Order: sequence, then structure tokens, then C-alpha cells
Amino acid sequence: MAKGTNTMTRCSLLFCAVGVLLGCSERGGTPPSPGGGNPSTAALPDPITTGQFTAVANVKLAYPTRVAAAGGTVYASDARANQVVGTDADGKVTVALTGLDQPLGLAVAGDLLYVGNRGRGDVEVYSLSLRKYLRSLGGAGTFAMPNAIAVAADGTVAVVDSKQNLVRIFSSSGAPTLSLGGPGAAAGQFNFPSAVAMDDTRIVVGDQGNHRVQIFDRQGAFVASFGGELTSGKSRDDYRGKFTSIAGVALAGADILVLDAAHATVQVLDGTGRCKGFLGASGDCGSCMKLGLDVAVAADGRVLVTDPENHRIVTLATELR
Repeated sequence: MAKGTNTMTRCSLLFCAVGVLLGCSERGGTPPSPGGGNPSTAALPDPITTGQFTAVANVKLAYPTRVAAAGGTVYASDARANQVVGTDADGKVTVALTGLDQPLGLAVAGDLLYVGNRGRGDVEVYSLSLRKYLRSLGGAGTFAMPNAIAVAADGTVAVVDSKQNLVRIFSSSGAPTLSLGGPGAAAGQFNFPSAVAMDDTRIVVGDQGNHRVQIFDRQGAFVASFGGELTSGKSRDDYRGKFTSIAGVALAGADILVLDAAHATVQVLDGTGRCKGFLGASGDCGSCMKLGLDVAVAADGRVLVTDPENHRIVTLATELR
């Protein structure tokens, strides 16, 4: 990971290999949309261990990292408690998937819940209606750090492997189709990619170590790169289009939302990379975050961020600053 000059250390963020969540210990070898395939077909043999849907009594968020929303439910991966938790509009827990192993990446598409387990090195797919495990993308040990997941309307799945500097693409049936990236700073290369979003035409990747957002077409060809390192800044204008530690990206129509964890703010970029304004602020207020680690846009337009230090998901005010 590239060194930054911001006073917040990298290990204070999620992306020190889940360091803040799990003591910086290394293990060996190392926006919601419909679709996602038919959960009753193409199931692979179960890995040795899978998550289990459990009763929701007394389930709480310990340290929410990734967030996704679908069908009125907001889902969060919780690497500290090895679970995924779903809550309703009132914040009441309605779904609890436990028995995971350092869950990071998270996506929901129709009936399907995708969870990237760093400990098992896989992306597991679950049916929300059947409350059961279905299959694994690539199998155990495929990924070194499945840090973020996005699913397009046609069921195509993109998985960020931060430690391998790759974004792996799978078809709706779970077959691998292509890989983007490789280590480096040239166009199309990554230095610890941390986030991904996808629509019908674009794959958008938060390239944390290179302090930029990269855009690819759906065939994997490099299209554009926005950003640069924010080394100092006293006014909001100094921050426009610059980043210290990209933690999450999301799409809202043509706009790209980029969460910078070091500044607890979301920059809203247009399709050309121009910063239109900012959402969010650092703090403890109802629409603030201490350390935002992911951003998602719900179907009703709400902008959601994880606020792990306050053990919650926050809905940001949507008026640009």
C-alpha cells in the first residue's frame, strides 16, 4: 500500500488487511440490482464450513464494514463478529448470517447474497428466501482478500481481491470470465484496489494505493482514470477530485460516489470525473460518521455509509455541500 502523508495511519482503516478489525495479523498465503442467476442450479459442493442463518435475537453490529441494500433491507458485513446482519427501516435486525470467517465484500442481487470471506478465501453465495448456502465463486482459497463485490443487472459479478491487485469477473452462473488489473501504477493497474461498482456499461474501481478511480468497460478495457493524491488541504476546494484513502465507491445514475475514509466524506463525481460536491461529515451526529468504510445507494435514493466506530449504518443527507 502506498504511503500517505495524512496523519491518520493506514492501519486505522479497514484496508490494513482488516488490521483494525483483527489485530493486523496476517493469515498464511496471503448497488443493489435484480438478477444474479437461478439459486437452484449450478450449485457446487459445499466447502468444509459455510455460514448459517440464525435467529436474530440479541444480534448486534460489532463493526460494520461493507453495506448493501435491497428490498427495504440494509445488509452489513461485520468482520469482527464474523456475520452479515440485515436490518429494516427502523434498524431492527431481520436477518442474521453467522459462522463466517472475516467477511468483507458484500452484495445483494435479487434473492442472492454474496459474501467475501477473507479467512476462507472465497465468495459464498446464499439464497435469502431459502436461508441456505448455494455455491462458492471459485472455491475456497481462490481469493487472498475478497474486499468488495458488485453485481450488475445481468447477474455478472465483480470481486475485488485487494491483496492480489485484481478485480475478478464471474458470469451469473459463477463461471470466471476475466480479470482486471495487476500490480502497478500504469493505466489499468492497481495498488491495493479497495472498492468496485458496476452498471450496464462500466466497471468502476477504487484504486486506493494509487489515490484514484479507474473506469473499465464491461469487456474489461480501460476507459479512464480520475483523481490523484491529496497531500494537503485546508479548504474543501483543495479536496475536489483528490483522495487520501478511497474506501468505497457507488453509482447513482451517471454519477460516481467516492468515500474517502481518511476524511469521512463522499465526493460526488460526474461521468467525466468532475467533483460536483460532497456528502457526509466526520462526527457523531445522526448523519455523520467517525470512520466511513463503505458507501451504497439504495433503490429509493438513500446514500448509506458504514459507521463502524458507532456500530451503525448511517443515511447521509443528500444535499451537496
